[in-house]
Amino acid sequence: MRLIDVTARFKTDDDCLEYLESLRWPNGEIGCVHCGEIGRISKITRESKGKNRRTRIYQCSACEKQFSATSGTIFHDSHLPLVKWFTAIALICEGKKSVSACQLQRHIGGSYRTSWYLAHRIREAMQEGNLLGGVVEADETFLRPRKPRKGGPKVTNPNRMVVLGMIERGGKAEANSSG
Repeated sequence: MRLIDVTARFKTDDDCLEYLESLRWPNGEIGCVHCGEIGRISKITRESKGKNRRTRIYQCSACEKQFSATSGTIFHDSHLPLVKWFTAIALICEGKKSVSACQLQRHIGGSYRTSWYLAHRIREAMQEGNLLGGVVEADETFLRPRKPRKGGPKVTNPNRMVVLGMIERGGKAEANSSG
């Protein structure tokens, strides 16, 4: 999703919360994130605007703990509006070489410290655990140049270049060459 699409679709925190709830509970049945209870959930409404501006807070009748769609996510325990979070995610994902904390500060406002913390949490959430896992097949081949290079850097072994290919059974492929 492009930055312009994000700003058009998510104008308020309620739009963002609605999207997060549809991702977390796709069938519409809200479940407790602590104990897994599905049926006995009550909604807490806030009439006065306080420090915590989240409007959709739920409470489980089984374990009596409160939660929201942001519980257990990168948005948890953040007083920054979700609109700024979504904008920062779009900026970081859209940039070819990511976005610095200073640039993020200029785009979403706030302090440098907040922008750095925001970028750090987003990048940490984007990391994958292992590159390849499970059953991995590997193969290598040696390629020779068709013509010797004229000028430029000298190749240490001009006769061949190693190409290594690896694939995880299930579809994820990686290739690496050295030369």
